[in-house]
This record gives sequence, structure tokens and C-alpha cells, in this order.
Amino acid sequence: MTKILKLLYSNTYISGHKIGELLGISKVAVCKQIKNLKQLGYNIESCTKGYKLTKDKLFFNEHEIECKLNKSLTICKIIKYYKELPSTQTTVKMLAQKGFYEGTVVIVEKQTSGYGRIKRVWASNTGGLWFSILLKPFLVPEESTKLALILSIALKQTFDLYNIDSKIKWPNDIFINNKKIAGIIIEMSAEQDIINWIVAGIGININNELPKELKDIATSLKEIINKEIDRTEFICKFFINFEKLYTSFKEKGLKPFLKEYNANLLYKNKHVTISNGHNTITGINLGIDENGMLIVKTKDNVEKIISGTLRETQK
Repeated sequence: MTKILKLLYSNTYISGHKIGELLGISKVAVCKQIKNLKQLGYNIESCTKGYKLTKDKLFFNEHEIECKLNKSLTICKIIKYYKELPSTQTTVKMLAQKGFYEGTVVIVEKQTSGYGRIKRVWASNTGGLWFSILLKPFLVPEESTKLALILSIALKQTFDLYNIDSKIKWPNDIFINNKKIAGIIIEMSAEQDIINWIVAGIGININNELPKELKDIATSLKEIINKEIDRTEFICKFFINFEKLYTSFKEKGLKPFLKEYNANLLYKNKHVTISNGHNTITGINLGIDENGMLIVKTKDNVEKIISGTLRETQK
């Protein structure tokens, strides 16, 4: 259906015969796909001149994304879209175990059991962007956490395209006006010295209504811009940004990205506390090093931390 949709986006009438000729399919097949598009809600006019698409609302599905991307990317070769799932992470991990290729993406309108780091519940109502990407980089397991940092930069760059100043909260969140708008989770299968696969989950508050209990600590793009956002446009911009960064990261590592990451780090040079479940470290946040570790200057020492939950604190 994606190929027909691309032709219909020409904004002129195109005959069923011409569509069939261009795509190498029968007139019956053309009619069937037109019918399927109509069932998805597309307003397609038909007359003696052919078919014409009237786009009177924003659509979000795999066909829209493929049309807008208009090129093949390593990180999204296969896009699977669902109305509802327990979790995109769980789904992609199952696909990874079945041997699916790198670049398999699962997107859902609503998650019923969405989760973030440390299995924290992630409210995932209709209108947001909830998706997971299957990646297979040639990395040792210790380097997997660096991927969350690259994803953070890709998200930051995407928000920049909307003239919004977002900040990266180490290790995996994006904040706007001191409120969380996006989060990242990295899960993997690995052997002793090599990663078999990584599933990167991204949750972004776009047009979704936030639960009342989260209003003071979270925000959405619609709330900030004060209008409905084209989610297809946003996710395509993100994919393009991430593709470029991911390719460079695999070739050159994290070092080329340190300056950009640290320049956009929330609570940089501020007094912070990091907890990892075992101990707590308090000090000045100096940013990350080339290994992706957070450097914290404590009262007595300089600590390097690979993971944990960070919050700003008073001296």
C-alpha cells in the first residue's frame, strides 16, 4: 500500500490503469489496495479521471512513515505498526530471538505494559510515540550504554528542529523546561565479548494526554507548541538524525560526540546525587568521559559512574 500511497500524494488524479502500470500489478490489485487505504481512514476520491487523495487529517502508520522517509535507512528497514501492544520492547525482543534483521522497528499507538529503566511503568496513551528498534552493532557488552547517549543526542537534535531547547538528563532522559518529555531504554543479548543484539526503546510525549499525577514532572510537545504535532514528520526526522549518528558512532566511537552531549547536559556543573541501588554518590556533575561514564567531583575524590538515577540536590 505504501507505493500506491506515494503515487496518490502527487495531489492529482491518477488512473487505476496508470497505477497498475507503474507498480506492475493488476487493476484488481489496485482496487483492493485502494479499498484497504480507505478502511484505514484515507479519503480517496474516484471518478472517470482516476483516484485522488484528499488529506484532511494527520495519519500515523507504517505507510505514512515509509512515504515521508522516501529512502532506505539501516535503522528502520522493516516497520511494524500496531494499535495496541503490552510493550514494544517485549515484542522486538521476541523478534530478535527469532532472528529478525537489524533495523526492525515496532511502533504502537498504546502500550498496556510499557516500561522504562529499572522496569518503571511508562504511561503510554494514544497520541505519543512509543517504539523500539532492533540493532546489531559490533560492540562489546560494556559499550552498550553508550548507545543510549547517542540516542539522547538524536532526540535532542530532533527537538532542535522545532526550535525547542531540550536538555539531556544523564543517562537516558530528555527534559524541556525541567520536565521529562522523552526516555530511552537499552536492553541486550550478549555473550562474553560480543553483543548479539540490542533493543532500543524510545518513548516520547507528543500529542498524548498526560495523567494528572505526572503534570508537574512531565510535559508533551503539543503542550509546549500549543498545537497538534505531525508524529510521522517527527519520527522521520528522528530516524534520519539517528541514522547519521549511529553510522558515525560505529566507525568512530563516542569521543566525537562528547562536546555536543556535555554542552546539552541537564544539571551540568550542578550539585547532584546519583543512586544505583547499592550506594549513593553526591558531588558536582562534570559531564561524561569518552567511555560514557559520568564524572562526579565529590568532597574527597573524583568518581566515574556507569549507571544510576540522577537528581539535582542542594549542597
